[in-house]
Amino acid sequence: MKLPEIDIKEIATLEGAKAAIRALLNSLETFVEMCNRQVKEIEQLREEINRLKGQPKKPQFDSVKGKQKGGRSISVTELLKEKGFWSKSSKKGKIEIDREESMEEVQACSCGCSDFLTLRTKTKVVQGISLKRDTVLYRGKVKECKNCGKRYKSRMPKELQGRSFSLELSTFLSFWKYCCRVTQPLLLRTLTGAGIQISSGQVNNLIIENGKKLKDADHELRTTGIAKSKLLQSDASGAKRKDKKSGKIINQYIQVISNKLISIFTITKYYNAKTLNRLLTKKGREKPFVSDDGSPNGESLLVKIKQLCWVHEIRHYQKLFPFFNNHQELQKKILLQWQKFYHLAKHYAEAPPEKQQKQRKQIKNLFDTITSQATGYDLLDKQLKLTKKKKTRLLAFLDYPELPIHNNQCESDIRPFVIIRKISGGTKSHRGDKSLARHLSVIQTCQKQGLDVYQTLHGLITGTLPPAILTANIS
Repeated sequence: MKLPEIDIKEIATLEGAKAAIRALLNSLETFVEMCNRQVKEIEQLREEINRLKGQPKKPQFDSVKGKQKGGRSISVTELLKEKGFWSKSSKKGKIEIDREESMEEVQACSCGCSDFLTLRTKTKVVQGISLKRDTVLYRGKVKECKNCGKRYKSRMPKELQGRSFSLELSTFLSFWKYCCRVTQPLLLRTLTGAGIQISSGQVNNLIIENGKKLKDADHELRTTGIAKSKLLQSDASGAKRKDKKSGKIINQYIQVISNKLISIFTITKYYNAKTLNRLLTKKGREKPFVSDDGSPNGESLLVKIKQLCWVHEIRHYQKLFPFFNNHQELQKKILLQWQKFYHLAKHYAEAPPEKQQKQRKQIKNLFDTITSQATGYDLLDKQLKLTKKKKTRLLAFLDYPELPIHNNQCESDIRPFVIIRKISGGTKSHRGDKSLARHLSVIQTCQKQGLDVYQTLHGLITGTLPPAILTANIS
């Protein structure tokens, strides 16, 4: 790191001394930032070495402890109740009853009388589930006509021709793997424990086969779903595939294009603007688009209306770790200003049209005021200039109030995949990539629209439900 050149003659004046001190402090801040970055890289290298040695990971979080109240600790549930975020309510009125049973009644009184007067009736709901093996032996005959000698074979049901396992079992595997996040070894243990003779390869093949059958549903989401959507959001995360033949780890990306009603997942080799342009399709690129400020979402992305995520933008300021107290105060001051700005921007869409014009001017003026400051803290001033350059993409919500100012929807959508990646690892083939993406797309879309996930998934796999059921509620 090169230190700033300071003219000794200029230090003799008060202003020169102040400027020299500011330059020195900024140089030291840059040095401290470099040291912190190197410490982080060293920690990552240590974790990688431990991983290669097969050692367990170091915990990344502290134990959760309840807050103190009146000399005693209170649980998280009690804390949520106090804040009004959680309350317990009866669910008996919402439970669907499958069958009814009569309770055992007294036939005769202790006095010997058997004549009773009914005062009131009593009901109690007991929930349960019945999981049992359902192996069916189909018997058939080969018949021969006595007149002409022509032979006829008994026919299996059309949906079971060429199959050794029922369609209900296939749907069960997909539902538990991708919706309930159960690993394949546990699925195999569950089935074999119930007396079903099935191998790990057969479990995998059934799930892959279900993925093929969801091709039309996936195509429906990518065409009609995108065309009917009012806006789109996008995000990505890392994904890995372990090649079965070579054992080589292939780094990939899982990308999601979504909104409040649909989710479309794709595993791709690259994460760049060219790939995202292809996934959005021509109709998707005409929709208002929300994302972070990553390089794939830059100028090469051919969308007409783009809103950048304010959570990611403010996070750039939070990532600064100033060493000196005055720089820390400057950072805190700017963050408080952005907090006020974010509050105004968040409630902009909720205001009536007559008030939005006034708020629009207020938000623009506040943005210009914040980004035009010169604090003297070089790293902070540099970030303010970068934010100012992105003004058009950060304030697109003023012209299109329906646009969210954050990308939290996609962050939530991609989280289930991250959990699956942690507990099950990566995929093993290109077919596995497609199966995973299609299952996640259908399951999340069902959850967002309030559709019964199992019944819809089963209907799409068996062909008894049309793919259009996934886009019927989009308007």
